[in-house]
Amino acid sequence: MRVKVIINPAAGQAEPILSVLNDVFRPAGIDWDVAITHQSGDGMKAAREAAGQDYDLIGAYGGDGSVAEVASALAEGGPPILLLPGGTGNALAAELGIPSNLADAAALAVGDDLSIRRVDMGRAGKHWFALRLAMGFEAAMVLDTTREMKDRFGWLAYTLTALQSLSDPPMATYSITVDGQTFECEGLSALVANSASTGVAGVQIAADVSVSDGLLDVVVVQGADLPFLLGSAVDVAQGLEPRMLSRWQGKEIRVVASPAQVLIADGEECGSTPVDVIVVPGAIGVVVPRTTEDQVTE
Repeated sequence: MRVKVIINPAAGQAEPILSVLNDVFRPAGIDWDVAITHQSGDGMKAAREAAGQDYDLIGAYGGDGSVAEVASALAEGGPPILLLPGGTGNALAAELGIPSNLADAAALAVGDDLSIRRVDMGRAGKHWFALRLAMGFEAAMVLDTTREMKDRFGWLAYTLTALQSLSDPPMATYSITVDGQTFECEGLSALVANSASTGVAGVQIAADVSVSDGLLDVVVVQGADLPFLLGSAVDVAQGLEPRMLSRWQGKEIRVVASPAQVLIADGEECGSTPVDVIVVPGAIGVVVPRTTEDQVTE
């Protein structure tokens, strides 16, 4: 077994990464190496290089942005990904039931009979995403949250930024085409989601979004104040559709916003509306625990 681990040293958790990985991999006879990222795009480049060097797995240590770079490089080709949660947000790992503890996550690679789940991805032009494409309120919240805030408060940094923006959030008119049918509505934010997870335990966009159903979920958030946010969290926890949301599912999506809005894909800025999005079913393989539902062993 050969494993290449791509490490983002700026990820949100302070821990002895190499020592932990060595303690897990070496006794299991795993031949492993690392690549360190320094700036945006390094993770994608390292993953592409590793894919051509006969590694059995490519590990991604960091948050959702780091994972997105590795996944984008391996979409529709390349070895499975070993997710090693280490960032402010670890939403895909949470969605797939991957342990938040680094040693436990790394241990999923130990043994010859790995459990691999095929995971869909969304694609907007040259940009790929495993979680979601966002615009409006959510995009502004992510872009306005500084690295200093994330290092200090972890995932709560996004909540603090959101609360600071709730007093007078701007509205937009969205024209959304889903598999040829067009809908219009007003809202604070629009999401094209592949995953329901926010990275916060128990908090999801909706109760029945799947990363492996071959569909994307389009969600327009039509209200945002503290009672709304709390009420929606309770709805999802009870298995209900969150209040003040409009939602559609499809394979080919077009979103036009008036006024035009900045886009973020898995936390990284990637242009502005209008945008055309498609789903690519089973684009990547991810090592998962055997307790994860709907898994497929390759």
